[in-house]
Amino acid sequence: MEFIDYYKILEIDRNASADDIKKAYRKLARKYHPDLNPNDKEAENKFKQVNEANEVLSDPEKRKKYDQYGQDWKHAEEFERGGAHQ
Repeated sequence: MEFIDYYKILEIDRNASADDIKKAYRKLARKYHPDLNPNDKEAENKFKQVNEANEVLSDPEKRKKYDQYGQDWKHAEEFERGGAHQ
């Protein structure tokens, strides 16, 4: 599984505030929105990536796991449970 850099997708720094994330998301979602780019598969894919990045980075708990575990952030609970038993 290739690492997806959500910060790069939203064109923000790793220390961006929640407000910075929201502004970047709105700007890029508008730019790549399917209604403004009909029949443009590249824009559609970019729009999906922007939405996914926003979903993770705008949620403080998901963002913390993403920052800590990188590409394996979705499996953070497994890592934490595994570490607690050792």
